[in-house]
Amino acid sequence: MNPTNREIQLRKTCQLYAYVLKSQGKEVPEHIQECTASYDYLVDCVSQLSEAIQSLDSDTFEKIVNDPQSEKARDLSQWWEMYQMYIPPS
Repeated sequence: MNPTNREIQLRKTCQLYAYVLKSQGKEVPEHIQECTASYDYLVDCVSQLSEAIQSLDSDTFEKIVNDPQSEKARDLSQWWEMYQMYIPPS
């Protein structure tokens, strides 16, 4: 059975969250690692990803989110843009 759009988005969000954590030299929790690797262990980490992005200082934000050399950074930038359109940061 093919994954649903929601399942695809949950997994992609976990992958982006893992990317942000790794880019900062932080450890990726096991449940997030499992989510990045399989549709069998999906986790909703939208709030954690948004909090992680919001906590970045401007230099780190530029390095992680706006890195033109990184496909993950482009995906993250697009995710962040869409997130802010639907759930503006407080």
